[in-house]
Amino acid sequence: MEETTTPEVKYDDGQIRNMIAEKIPGMTKYMKFVGTFAIIIGIVYCVTIIGAIFGIPMYFMGKRLRESADSFLKYRRSNSWQDLYDAIEKQSRAFFIQYVFTIIGLVFMGLYLVILIILLASGVFWN
Repeated sequence: MEETTTPEVKYDDGQIRNMIAEKIPGMTKYMKFVGTFAIIIGIVYCVTIIGAIFGIPMYFMGKRLRESADSFLKYRRSNSWQDLYDAIEKQSRAFFIQYVFTIIGLVFMGLYLVILIILLASGVFWN
């Protein structure tokens, strides 16, 4: 059998910068929208004490997304690797908060299903 391989495509630094610069405007637009939405939802959750448990991290997640979008735009203007690092670092913080929310949501969903199955099996819903 003959082995087929694809040659590795190599880019220089300028080509990589150009490819990144093409995608930044659209990505930052979406990041700012999602960040603003998360901030608003976080503020609404903070109306109640129990809701503040979820609202405060949601607010900071939105704030980090907006800061990341600003850093990406700053990188596009300056071509500074430090600006790119800051943008990715802030974005990773926002995604970490989202990751924690997802895990908590999955745990709650699992608990809900277990309780529902127990209640159905015990006959609580049948007269």
